Amino acid sequence: MDHFIKYITSFAPLATIVATLCLLVFCIYGSLKSSPHQSRLTGTIVEVAILATIFVWNAYINRRDLQLRGREVKDRVKGVIAELETIRLQPGQELKIPSIPSVSTVRVIRSGIVRTMPSNLIVKGDMIEMVYGDVAPCKVLCTLSQHRIENPDLPFNSQGSHHNPHHHSNQDLRHQDYSYGSHGTSPHVREFFLKRKETFQPSLFGLPPSEGVQKINNELQGRFTFEVLETPIERILHTALDPAPRPKSLIQKQLLVINKIIFFKIFLAVAALAFIINLLRYILKEVLQLDHASNGVEQLLALPVYAALPLLPLSLPTLLQISKAYTNAAILVLFNTLQISKTEYEDEKDVDEFDVEAPPPTKNVTIESKEVWKRFWRLLTRWGNSGQDFDDGLTRSTNLVESLGGITVICSIDKEGTIATAFPAVEQLSMATEDHDTVVLDTLEDAYLPNGLRFEDKDWENYIQSLKPIGLNQLLNTNCGTLSAPRRKEPHRKCNTLHYHCRTRAAQQTCLCRLGKEIGFTKEAIYPFTLQKEIMCYHPYLPMPPMTFGKLATYEIPTMLSTIYHERNSDSYMVLTDGHVECVVECCTDYWDGSGLQELDETMLKKISDFYQTAVVNDFQCVAYAYRPIAIDKELKVAEFDPEVSEFVTLPMRVMPDTEDKQSDKLPSENGVPSNHDEHEEEIEESKDTGSSSRGPSEIKRIDISSLPDPINIVIEVGGVDGPDDDDVQHYPSSVEESGISGSRVESGPLQRWRKLREMDMELPYEEEDETEPQPPISAQEFYEDAVQGQIFLGMATLAHQPKTNVCDFIEDLGLAGIRFVYFSPSSERESKAFADRLGLETDWNSCILLSSASDPFGASTGYLESYDIKAQLPRGIENIRPHLESVDDIPLHVSLFAECGAEAATEMIKIFQDYGEVVCCIGSSLNINNIAAFAKADISVGMEPIRMGSSPESRSAFSLGAKINSLPCGLTMHSETSLYALTQVVREARRLLNSQRQGVVFMIASFMSISLLLLVSYCFLLPPAMTGYQILWLMWIIVPLLILSFFFSPHEPDTMTMMPSKNISPLRDVPRFILYFMARFILPIGMCVFVFL
Repeated sequence: MDHFIKYITSFAPLATIVATLCLLVFCIYGSLKSSPHQSRLTGTIVEVAILATIFVWNAYINRRDLQLRGREVKDRVKGVIAELETIRLQPGQELKIPSIPSVSTVRVIRSGIVRTMPSNLIVKGDMIEMVYGDVAPCKVLCTLSQHRIENPDLPFNSQGSHHNPHHHSNQDLRHQDYSYGSHGTSPHVREFFLKRKETFQPSLFGLPPSEGVQKINNELQGRFTFEVLETPIERILHTALDPAPRPKSLIQKQLLVINKIIFFKIFLAVAALAFIINLLRYILKEVLQLDHASNGVEQLLALPVYAALPLLPLSLPTLLQISKAYTNAAILVLFNTLQISKTEYEDEKDVDEFDVEAPPPTKNVTIESKEVWKRFWRLLTRWGNSGQDFDDGLTRSTNLVESLGGITVICSIDKEGTIATAFPAVEQLSMATEDHDTVVLDTLEDAYLPNGLRFEDKDWENYIQSLKPIGLNQLLNTNCGTLSAPRRKEPHRKCNTLHYHCRTRAAQQTCLCRLGKEIGFTKEAIYPFTLQKEIMCYHPYLPMPPMTFGKLATYEIPTMLSTIYHERNSDSYMVLTDGHVECVVECCTDYWDGSGLQELDETMLKKISDFYQTAVVNDFQCVAYAYRPIAIDKELKVAEFDPEVSEFVTLPMRVMPDTEDKQSDKLPSENGVPSNHDEHEEEIEESKDTGSSSRGPSEIKRIDISSLPDPINIVIEVGGVDGPDDDDVQHYPSSVEESGISGSRVESGPLQRWRKLREMDMELPYEEEDETEPQPPISAQEFYEDAVQGQIFLGMATLAHQPKTNVCDFIEDLGLAGIRFVYFSPSSERESKAFADRLGLETDWNSCILLSSASDPFGASTGYLESYDIKAQLPRGIENIRPHLESVDDIPLHVSLFAECGAEAATEMIKIFQDYGEVVCCIGSSLNINNIAAFAKADISVGMEPIRMGSSPESRSAFSLGAKINSLPCGLTMHSETSLYALTQVVREARRLLNSQRQGVVFMIASFMSISLLLLVSYCFLLPPAMTGYQILWLMWIIVPLLILSFFFSPHEPDTMTMMPSKNISPLRDVPRFILYFMARFILPIGMCVFVFL
């Protein structure tokens, strides 16, 4: 009712009521006086009826539009709920991609089975599994009580169930003493809560880690059970249904200005002028000459109404509804067709692809007109639930066509799976050489080659002896079916049980068997090897150094996977290891240089550390490789190997000699951020033994490897494609100062820890074993712990998430179209700039702004790195952006990179963009639970699927439903395989349609003004009205709208994607110039119409 009252009190409806009343008075007066002729009175009655109907119809249109706009997201929610009730979801879906930040998943225990599900589908009361490094999807409570930690020797009823990553018993899940206050526990019992977005770290149970925590961690194999205390979807729906509307589009603001100028000021001026002309005409002619005073009502009421009637926007609401329905239908059908089509994007025939001003390439697709009109009719006549068809988009609340056609900024709030590949691509291999140096070989992805990649260095085969053990490791330490599956060219995931017990980064989950095949290994070369045992090793209490030269942005537990293989030809055993660099290096004593074994001395450790740290700060992920032959006495065999059961080993903490009295200064704080009191005080004190061995290297059983076979001597076929002739092998510099990294900061990295550990090993006395004395048998656990020690370091591989195909060209073409691309990065400044450089963004002076607050304990750094950035007075923290814009300069509105940016900061920055007139398009992962607020705030949002999901009802899974929930505020959703060029082609079409809509409105105004001018001229020349009322309505409702609709079928202009879009602020700022251009454009046709009439 409030909307209706507001509508009828606005100017256009009020003027319509006044015009209708004037004509009604004329009808009544004419009926009483029987003058004028009855036919004219009948026509006036028809006109009154038509105007009354138009008034009611426009009121209905206004009310319907407001209701549909407010119900659009609600109807989507109803549609998702209906789908959840009617479609039976698959019991679980194994992710085909690594664990990446843009995919929010959680392991839920339901019906005794552990399922990987989207985080937004868990509900209060669910039991979930979490490992160190996982981020809490909502408020959760650990099922471990303080009493259980203080008594670690209590039996676990479900100890065996933890070895299977897929099965649990519901009865076993509650074997621990819950510490809920509501469950009747005493107030002094400590509860272990995690808030939403808080990282699960060992510090949750207190520091230093107690003996009970370490023992329980080993028995649970790193998998702790938490109870969900809130339902995440409630927060999601509250954010998606935010009553705060999106900003009005530019064309809406322009229509308001036109309504104020044309339909208010000019309407009143024309009505007053017509009244004055007819008053003079009535006095001078009707009264003084003809003595027909009875015609005064017609001339003073009806004729001014006819002159001003065309200037009322009577047909505009209906015309806007029809045009919006058609343009939205055309955009949606085009977008869906582009996603389905398999053709490539190509430049137009008359466009040079090397021209810097060439528009973006397009895909030549055929749009079915039948499908467009079908979608048009559905959008035009919709009243009920609109959420059952997700492809219809949010056409009203997002102003789909207006927002797409007016985009000035495209913000990317995710990286992996959206603008970058979900799988990191291998970039470099680092190995030792015979001259005690290291060599770096570059690799390049190439989908046209048999293995999908190649070495860029032309002489890479010279290092084949160093590459052999790494290639063998990459082929054997995977379960992708190397022996049985056909050759795989595309990146794929390496699924092993390590990922169920430890939070690993994408590099450790990416299978590199393709690189092993490129090195030259064939199936026949790995047939003799049989997997005997998997040993999962992780180091939960290793203090992570500040690799980003600040606080860590991502908490990570060093892990590695060691596998024991039996080589049938020589009947020997070996250990192959890959994993985190710090974890692997600590377990190595020697390194392989391609010809023999060398001691892993401080010089080589320095080179490894330099390469590792430089890779990390340049947004690379590192994987280290190691090898060790082991001798197993057949008679005194410790245990039968069972490949189906994996062993879980927690690497022991080592005491640092100079840190025993400074434990409190070196332990991470309760929030997981390491203290920075001293660069040499970063190690933690040894705690009590947790049940796993904490023996030093001198206690590890020494093995004579002289008689054991070496996998390096395996004969393989060298293959691959030579790189360009001008590419030489890159030798890594002796220090990282050449990369701009401070040497003093390097000393606080892993090198210092490795140096101290080796100093400790050198100080330990070596006791020779008496071979005559019988050796007591060792336990299986001790054997596995010994097996991963004393390994041979082979080398490292760096991997990085590369931009998707055409993304760099897409960003470049956006700049030509006047659209700025902005990337919100959660990483530190250096890492963010490294990835931005791969995207082609500006990374020089004044190119990056940090959105984390200096006082934020979870910030990724202590400030800007370069001194010139400090001199530029760049703002630090999202709370300082608005004051900076108001008092300093507008640099934050022009940069394309924001680092150390969380979800809240990105949402606030989008608001700032909108306040300064930007039309923001937000693109992000539809499976990231943290994106919902940014999606809801942007003018138009595009939810991108980071993984491939089925669209048919039979293939829909929990992930497809979770993606729909996160995409509730999104106007468009994009499949994972869809190129971002689909967005530029849709923007191109939206600009064409939006320009046609503007031209149609201008033509309508000119047509209606010509009718009013024609009537005024007829009044001035004392002629009868040029048109009757129903003739005017006929032109306004039938003829002119049909001409306007023809504008939507006009072809594309060549410069559509090279014109700069206008900002959504101060529409029609130069009104006099607009009026001048308007008169210059239409004065001639309007004058011709009047001249012809005369």
